[in-house]
Amino acid sequence: MRKMLVAVVALVSLAACDKSKAELQQKVAELTTVSAQKDSLIQEVMSTTQFVGDLTQDLAAVKALNAGKPVASEAAEVAGKTPAQMRAEVRERVKELAKRMDESESRLAQSRARVASLSSSNTEMQKQLAVYDSTINSLRVVIESQKTEMASLSQQVLGLQQANVTLAQAKDQLTTERDQLTSTVSTMTTESNKAYYVIGTQKDLIAKGIITKKGGFLGLGGVLAPARSLQETDFTVIDRMRDSTIALPKADKHYAIVSHQDVKYLASPPDKNNQLTAAVKVASPEQFWATSKFLIVVEK
Repeated sequence: MRKMLVAVVALVSLAACDKSKAELQQKVAELTTVSAQKDSLIQEVMSTTQFVGDLTQDLAAVKALNAGKPVASEAAEVAGKTPAQMRAEVRERVKELAKRMDESESRLAQSRARVASLSSSNTEMQKQLAVYDSTINSLRVVIESQKTEMASLSQQVLGLQQANVTLAQAKDQLTTERDQLTSTVSTMTTESNKAYYVIGTQKDLIAKGIITKKGGFLGLGGVLAPARSLQETDFTVIDRMRDSTIALPKADKHYAIVSHQDVKYLASPPDKNNQLTAAVKVASPEQFWATSKFLIVVEK
């Protein structure tokens, strides 16, 4: 009887030992799982921290490009990207950061629930659980800080977008003003370069009131001179800087300039009788047309 009782006690002790061993193995497995989760979370938070640092550098590079300043260090490695492309990349990375924050927060909540579900009477294991729980709390603080940083980066990206819109509007305004100025300058240049000429016989030009005869007696003699008031519609308009040669209509006739231009600025000066044939060729437009924009050539 006594032997049987000892055997029963031994079996009960063995069963209790096996149960304790199984419970211990379960707790160790659970702690190992939580430890692995903790390490994974730490790595994830470190990776996200590096991601935030890189994003901050990219944002600094975009700000510098918007300001037209040279970009230093790694942020300068834009690989030929335009400011618009860099801004687009920063926006996408901010979105990715937001996604990472959501995933980290979800995993953090799961790990914390896992730690809370563990209950062990082993003092050492309770200490380990307390350390893991503290680590998870610390990671939560870091993630909250990263979320604050992400919100700041998002605000800065929004500011860059608004600044880009303002710059684009200013550029459009400047382009419009430049085009208007260019058009005005072109119009003014065209107007200032206008010159007028007329070629005709003495009789015709006098009849049109383009020239008059000064001096003489009883209609005899006298000197031909431009009329006091000349009408642009009586002349042919040319560009004095571009049209340097004016062809004379009749090759067998001689012509004389009776307006106030200085003939020494012609490429082919008049002959000894102060007459021209074939063409009026201007060598120095500025000087030739300086005295009058009206050129009057009379056929002899």
